[in-house]
Amino acid sequence: MGDLRACSPEPRGLFIDDRLPPLQSLSNPNPPTIGALQWQRAEQTVQEIIREVQPTEVSEERRKVVVDYVQRLIKLRVGCEIFPFGSVPLKTYLPDGDIDLTAFGGQAVEDTLAYEVYSVLEVEDQNRDAEFVVKDVQLIHAEVKLVKCLVQNIVVDISFNQLGGLCTLCFLEQL
Repeated sequence: MGDLRACSPEPRGLFIDDRLPPLQSLSNPNPPTIGALQWQRAEQTVQEIIREVQPTEVSEERRKVVVDYVQRLIKLRVGCEIFPFGSVPLKTYLPDGDIDLTAFGGQAVEDTLAYEVYSVLEVEDQNRDAEFVVKDVQLIHAEVKLVKCLVQNIVVDISFNQLGGLCTLCFLEQL
């Protein structure tokens, strides 16, 4: 699927050639007593971890085209705007992570908007000529209404009028 990176079987410890320091010094180190070499090794290790867990280009592209597709489909058929939030725009999702979207329908009541989005995705599920495979469409009646489905085998969760998710995204992008 392109979401997983091959992991090297080689050990990648912080203390490659050194013995591990006593556990006490690891639990609450005094930064001025940590040597430049140890800081350099720690930074290298952190960069290696980030390289291993960050999304691949293939994974990013798969999610981008799914988001674009759902945005176009819902805007065309329902007339509302769809925005991604959560781990996908922040690029912090796991290989099997879902895509969180929220729909804003202006004056539309949340229940009505949720049902309209659900109906559009249900029709798409039955459409053999659809641009993407949509399946397992569900309308979940909870405190926050949610339409859940699979698009190209990626779980997509669509909430409605959830400004908090977008505000959090904007805040985190500023950091």
